[in-house]
Amino acid sequence: MKYRILFTFAVLLAFVAGAWALLAPPDLPDLGPSLRTAFPDVMPEKRANPAAAPKLAAASVLSIDPRANPLKSNAVVKATLQNEYIRSKSYKALYERLKSSAEGQTAEGQFVLYEILRKCATITDRDTRRPLVRTSDQKRDDFLAGLPQNDPNRDKRIAAFDDVTLNRCAGMENVTIAQADLNKMLANAAAMGDAKAQALALEQELWAERRASGPQGRWGRDSVTLTDPQVEQLHQLIASRDPEAMVIAGRVMAGNWHDYALRIGPDNQPVESRALTQAWQLLACDYGYPCGENNERVLSGCAYQGHCDANSLSDFLFYYGASPHDSQLTAQYREILRTAIESGNWSQLNVVRGLPSTTRPFVFGRGP
Repeated sequence: MKYRILFTFAVLLAFVAGAWALLAPPDLPDLGPSLRTAFPDVMPEKRANPAAAPKLAAASVLSIDPRANPLKSNAVVKATLQNEYIRSKSYKALYERLKSSAEGQTAEGQFVLYEILRKCATITDRDTRRPLVRTSDQKRDDFLAGLPQNDPNRDKRIAAFDDVTLNRCAGMENVTIAQADLNKMLANAAAMGDAKAQALALEQELWAERRASGPQGRWGRDSVTLTDPQVEQLHQLIASRDPEAMVIAGRVMAGNWHDYALRIGPDNQPVESRALTQAWQLLACDYGYPCGENNERVLSGCAYQGHCDANSLSDFLFYYGASPHDSQLTAQYREILRTAIESGNWSQLNVVRGLPSTTRPFVFGRGP
């Protein structure tokens, strides 16, 4: 009996010791002064007095260091008519200059006229109802009403909003054109060899085929594809090194077509569409597209999202528009595509047939 009591007491003592080992707080080693400074709010004394913990300003977390950006581009913006159009605050003066001049009869001149008239002119034989457009004053009032007075980027956001929503068609309210004449300008530019016009004409042809091939909502998803000859044509247009052609052709190649999927790199990995489209945008910057602080996407990000610290499209994409994973993929894709453009060897970007598409439609506006 005596041994039984001792045995029971020993078991109970072991149980209590085990419970204490499990429940007692760990004996943490001293982290040293450097780690105390770097992580003050994980130290016991700081936890005991939360008010003593220093507050970290948002700016110190969100500050942008361009030197750390692997997507950065140092390319110089090309002095082209297309870039002049993109950066223009008023299309009327450019339209008046081009409409009856030799410059307007060039391939690029016809394309720029097409772009201006597509945005600004009244199409006399348009067979669809034009959407209701609110006035600029209404849009601005709504924007200001939703912008907090204490927003630290308030002035920057207002300036960016005014730039993004500027009526660049002012003074062209009475300009009219028939759809056939507008189409002819694009066809003329393409026939004269303008790469961006040829890329846009191909894109429009594919979408027209989609609309005609099935009911709205399906629109050729089960039949219309990007054929191998069309893929080769896009390669040739990209090889022109025309930045706008790169953007349009890249948009087409990243599309979600029937019986069409892309594989990239030496391991033939499925393409991630978001990273691919961003790579095309940055390549356009590398080849002379306007991608500085006045780029439309940069301004829109500042105006509507308060992302106002980016001074270029590459900064905006890296710090605001992509996850670390997307940024790495974008950088890899960009180098693969650049090599293909410079060498003419497209073996690292392959079209695969007979598989479900792994790409998804990614729609973005004119240019990067």
